[in-house]
Amino acid sequence: MSAKFGVNVTISAEAARPIQVESTTPIGIAGHEELLENGLHFFMTTDKAIDALNELYKKDENKSKKKGSIYRALRAISDQAVNTQIILSVFTKDEDEDGNDEISACVNAIGLFEKAKVQTGYRPNLIIAPEFSGEDAIKAKLESVAKRLKGTGIVDLKANSASEAIVKMGDFGTNRLIAAYPYVKVWDDEANDYAMQPQSARIAGMIAHTDGLSEFGYSDSYSNRVMGGAVGLADDIDFELGETCTADELRAAHISTVIRESGFRAWGGETSDQDTIWQDLARVRIFDRISEAAQKGVLFAIDKKADQLYHAKRSVEELLRQLVGAKVLLGYELSWSEKNTDATVTAGKFYLDVRMQNNPILKQLTLDFIYVDSYSKQLMEDLNK
Repeated sequence: MSAKFGVNVTISAEAARPIQVESTTPIGIAGHEELLENGLHFFMTTDKAIDALNELYKKDENKSKKKGSIYRALRAISDQAVNTQIILSVFTKDEDEDGNDEISACVNAIGLFEKAKVQTGYRPNLIIAPEFSGEDAIKAKLESVAKRLKGTGIVDLKANSASEAIVKMGDFGTNRLIAAYPYVKVWDDEANDYAMQPQSARIAGMIAHTDGLSEFGYSDSYSNRVMGGAVGLADDIDFELGETCTADELRAAHISTVIRESGFRAWGGETSDQDTIWQDLARVRIFDRISEAAQKGVLFAIDKKADQLYHAKRSVEELLRQLVGAKVLLGYELSWSEKNTDATVTAGKFYLDVRMQNNPILKQLTLDFIYVDSYSKQLMEDLNK
């Protein structure tokens, strides 16, 4: 309360607020692990999650417990040389022949990710359920939760061939899921032998690794990068540059696959959204990150006088200007929407249109080699020297 006499001082700000785009990529893993209680578990890094599990298994006096799908997923993520926040949602594996209980348990475990931010302070940006996501009910739940959290779910297609995987893609139609085929051959420490494992955990690790390469890594694609730990494929996926091949047919069907070209490389990055604009995963994630950052960045103006809208708009503009300079965006335009009417102003509701275009990910380059004879004169001049 101001004094009635003397000199009073007030402090305020009339400036654009810095808006920071989220740079971390927490990964949510739904799976089973015998020595962990059912429910959510949080670890600040992949290595800490692996170390914690290893300690628990060391303390298993009877050595009767086997490492589960979560441990294998963590190792797959670690193979991509990434350390990111890990949120585990553990359920009990169904040991009898009827797998319906197991499917229901996994579906419920995925649903728990919606409470992750309240319980851990983080919400998963990538959501996986390796070894289970091929089930339709689990795929549907991954899509639902990913949509709710503005994240990306990664599904391992349950198929025996590339053609069967392509047929299964008829059930997809969302920008919130990436579908992967086939399983990859890796070294399994637990079995002390080679084994076939789903791609989803490795793709999640690759996306998180790409995100962490720079402040603006989220604007890049994980595709055409070496998939760490992969030494073979469960199905022969042929790849020939410039020719029709199985790898390109899978990718054209919006399926992320693996090619053998200077190592085993991920080949994909497309969603199955009906709208072709949102079939580019990088574009979806760019708009997600920028819109979420702007939401948080202008919260200061809510419940203040409307003159703060000037500073809110400037804050968003400074963010977009930075992203143009970083080559994330090609350009942008901000304007007050035609939705703003006398009635909405009276109600304290305002609309700001933000038009922007991201720097597109290069998907195809055609080299046209054309024979010409226009250099014959140069040849004859050289011969006459």
